[in-house]
Amino acid sequence: MAYYQNKDVLWSFSIQMYFRIMDNSLISYPENALTYQDYVRQVSEMVNHKSTSGPNQAESLVNYTHLNFRRMTRLNKTIVMDEKLVRLVEAHPNKMVWVIITEAWCGDAAQNIPFLAKLAEKASNVELRLVYRDENLDFMDVYLTNGSRSIPKLIAFDQATGNQLFSWGPRPAPVQKMVIEYKELLDHEKLPFDKFAELMHSWYAKDKNETLKNELLHIFRTPD
Repeated sequence: MAYYQNKDVLWSFSIQMYFRIMDNSLISYPENALTYQDYVRQVSEMVNHKSTSGPNQAESLVNYTHLNFRRMTRLNKTIVMDEKLVRLVEAHPNKMVWVIITEAWCGDAAQNIPFLAKLAEKASNVELRLVYRDENLDFMDVYLTNGSRSIPKLIAFDQATGNQLFSWGPRPAPVQKMVIEYKELLDHEKLPFDKFAELMHSWYAKDKNETLKNELLHIFRTPD
C-alpha cells in the first residue's frame, strides 16, 4: 500500500493489479478503480482540504484541482448527450468496461471526462471506472501516448471476451496538435505554460465537446 498525508487527510491506495471476473471473462485493471461518482466526491474532498491526487502536492497542482472541480461541476450540469452516439455505443453486441486513467489536477481530464461519464451513464451496455495514474504506473505504462504518460486515457474492454476494443486520449486531436507544437518550440519561443493552458481551455469552451463527440462517432462507426 502507498500512503500520502495531505494536511489532515490520509489517502490510501493499493497499487496491486488484479483480474476481475465478469460474466465468465477476465478484464485486467487496477483494484483501486473508482466509479465516476466516487471520483467526483474524492476531488471535492481534495478541494476542501487544499490537496490534490498523487505524491506531488505543489501549490500549482492544488490550484488546478480547484479549477478542475469547478469545470467538472459545470459540465456535469450542462452536457446534453447526442442520442445518435448513444445508439451507436449500445449497438456493440457485448457489454463494455471503460477505464479512464486520470489525475485531479489534469485540465484535459476535467474537460473530457464529464462527457465520457455522461455517455457511459446513458449507454446501457457501458460500465465506467477511473484510476489515478501515479498510483497505477504499471497500468499506465501499457497505454502510453508516443512514449508519454499522457492523461486522460480511456481504454475500452469487451466484457464478454476481455479484449481491448479501442483507446482514446489524451485529448481531442486539435488540442493534441496544439500541445505537440508547443513542446516543439524552443524555450524562448514558448508562452508561459499558464498562458498556453488558457488557450487550450478557451478552445474547449468554444468546442463544447463537439470534437470529442465526433471522434467517438468515428470510433463506433468504424468496422472492427
